[in-house]
Amino acid sequence: MQFLTSFSGPEDLGARPTDGLERFVLGEPEATEGITAPYGMALFEGKLYVCDVGRKMVAVFDLRNRTFGYLTKDRRLTKPVNIFIDDNGWKYVADSTAGLVFVFDRDDNLITMLGQQLKISPVDVVVRGALCYVTDYASNQVVVLNKVTGQEIMRVGQRRRTQGRVQPEAELPAGEFSLISDLALDQQGNIYVTDKAGARITQFDPAGIFRRTIGRLGDNIDEFVRPKGIAIDRENRIWVVDAATEVAKIYNEQSQLLLFFGLHGNEPGMMNLPATIVVDYDNVEFFQKYAVQGASIEFLVLVSNQYGPNKISVYGFGTFPVHGRAKKSPFTLQDLAPPAAWPSG
Repeated sequence: MQFLTSFSGPEDLGARPTDGLERFVLGEPEATEGITAPYGMALFEGKLYVCDVGRKMVAVFDLRNRTFGYLTKDRRLTKPVNIFIDDNGWKYVADSTAGLVFVFDRDDNLITMLGQQLKISPVDVVVRGALCYVTDYASNQVVVLNKVTGQEIMRVGQRRRTQGRVQPEAELPAGEFSLISDLALDQQGNIYVTDKAGARITQFDPAGIFRRTIGRLGDNIDEFVRPKGIAIDRENRIWVVDAATEVAKIYNEQSQLLLFFGLHGNEPGMMNLPATIVVDYDNVEFFQKYAVQGASIEFLVLVSNQYGPNKISVYGFGTFPVHGRAKKSPFTLQDLAPPAAWPSG
């Protein structure tokens, strides 16, 4: 795996700044165009969409035309946290403050808003078939909606049963959340949800039945402190970022840690309060040029950082030349034995 590049604003696309005449004719542009506090991301047909909770907008990097803009300037969008784009180019934006999932069509027209009568606080959103899965901060559950009508179909996860003094998060009952965060679905429809305070991932089957938890609170490398964004690749490997330890971790289907990367810092490839992680197979062509000579990128991994100069970091997973021979990314290794705890200092 290789760090490829990063994005923080239009200058990373080589976009030409607005000159004096354009400012006079067209008016002043945004005071500081770019990303301030990114969270969710999505790639679709050569465009990178980034939810900027600091600017309260969804930024759009057009990689093909090398331009920068915004999905919408509709002021009803107040805290866009995450975005999902389906195969038809429809965009679903989870807004935790507005209490809605905003739905835009392929041409970026606002079509509808889901959840208006449900009093939800959406954190993340994934659409699969006719269903829209939403992690709801208000109820600490996954709310499943009809993606067209917005009708509630079911809820996944138990409401908190504890009253009064909260027990230690590591002792949360199975299937219950303390501070629900992000979600992802695998190819079989299983649902994976991160819990920022519970410090674990919970997996449910497609019917919403609890299956298992992955990880627990602790300072060992295979444990979590504050897990947030999560993604599942085509081999059902689980990718998750931990905002506290500032790394991304990869687990196999048996919940075994394969590898981690990142660590705190502002150097290329390092992380600074990571929020989400995205795996993308369809836009490799726009990033192959950043790879070392002889490398073949299979898919992209994107991580958003809320602080530091590298807001969106892009990595490539694939086959890389080593001593004159091609070598696959090391996540296929089954005998990887990570050290017991994080390095000190």
